[in-house]
Amino acid sequence: MYDIFTTMWKRFKGLFSMEGVARRIRVAFLSIFLLLIFAGATSLLELERVSHDTEQILAASEQSVEIAGDMLSALSDQNDAIIYMAVVGDSSSRYRVECEKSISRLNSASERAYQMMGRSEHHALVDSLGRYTRSLNALARDFLSGDVHRRIAYSVMHDTIPSSFTTRSWYVDEYKVGYMNLSMQISKYMTGTQNTLSPEVNHLSHTARRSVTPVFISLLVMFVVLVMLYFFIKKLYVRPMLRINRSLGDYLSYKVPFDKGISCRDEIAQLRDRIDTLISKSNK
Repeated sequence: MYDIFTTMWKRFKGLFSMEGVARRIRVAFLSIFLLLIFAGATSLLELERVSHDTEQILAASEQSVEIAGDMLSALSDQNDAIIYMAVVGDSSSRYRVECEKSISRLNSASERAYQMMGRSEHHALVDSLGRYTRSLNALARDFLSGDVHRRIAYSVMHDTIPSSFTTRSWYVDEYKVGYMNLSMQISKYMTGTQNTLSPEVNHLSHTARRSVTPVFISLLVMFVVLVMLYFFIKKLYVRPMLRINRSLGDYLSYKVPFDKGISCRDEIAQLRDRIDTLISKSNK
């Protein structure tokens, strides 16, 4: 039982021993191979993360631009419809329909903006955007429902405002102010979304550098390992082999005694000893 255990222990130790030319070289190149695999796997993971983050940032930026574009388009359509109805005096149904559609589009875009940034640190921006959107839409609804006309008629009847105050004056004094405020808020929203994405872009830049770092470190380590391997092979194997070859050549050519004191290890040392044994036997 003891012998079996001893044999197994020796075999186990042999797996990790560094004896033998083939095993030393095999371990050296295996280390380089494993280092390459590790560096490649790490870089691939980091690059996959960079790709995923890039897609998210581009999607968020595209969505922000789309929302802002929809709001500006709806705001322009609503303003045009209100101008035709309140300023020009054209009460065609198509302008009412266009105004109602723009109200719905503005609300929808505002809700999408809140869903996108409502939980971020810039939530105050979309809160203001929603507030100005609701305020302007309320003015448009008041006009469509006739509340503006009734308020003007009531005020004129009771002499609370000048008789010159008309829907055109209402547009200039009230609606246009709300229109300009919402336009400014949309511009702030577009700027704010870019500021929100800036930290993500910076993080993406750091991630990209991290993906390259393992490769750079691996190349540096491999360069050091290769230099060490070069001097290791040159010192332990190349130089002894050259000395053995030269000493053997001197013996064959000039009968100079073979130098059996050449410093070497492993199979090279066995080769030296066997050559010396062979020469000794041939001289007898």
